[in-house]
Amino acid sequence: MKRLFEPNDTVMYGGHGACTLEEITEKDFGGETKLYYVLRPAFSGSSVFYVPVDSEALTAKIRLVKSASELKAIIHETAPDVWIDDDRTRQNKLKQIVDGGGTDVLIASFKMLHSQYESLSAVGKKLRAADDRYMKDIEKLLLEELSFSYDIQKEELVPFLLEQVEVNIK
Repeated sequence: MKRLFEPNDTVMYGGHGACTLEEITEKDFGGETKLYYVLRPAFSGSSVFYVPVDSEALTAKIRLVKSASELKAIIHETAPDVWIDDDRTRQNKLKQIVDGGGTDVLIASFKMLHSQYESLSAVGKKLRAADDRYMKDIEKLLLEELSFSYDIQKEELVPFLLEQVEVNIK
């Protein structure tokens, strides 16, 4: 089986965020020896994820961190998602995006949520709690990816992301 990633790659792993692929190793979990990607989260060093190399479902949640130029293009070219009025449908879609969406769908969803947030704020209202939570989860994932691609201090990342999104929405 062809491996998609190599040791020392910086990857995004589903809703867990940025990770370093430390090694590819054989492990015996449950009586069967398999080849695993060993991922360590970049911003919380205590966890380790063992992802079976032969699991299409789990390896589909791993992707390489985008370069600064790729991120800039995605931010500027991706249109916001259309707001879904049905709460349950919207929450299910946002959950899937957080669990393993690519940068483009994370950006589109963030733009949608941010735009809705701005519209509601203008009339003294707030996002629903679940939408606010998903916006924060998506923002965290995007900020982790941005932190590897841009030479920006961590404190400046949120204003940078919001500036990029607002310029593109208007």
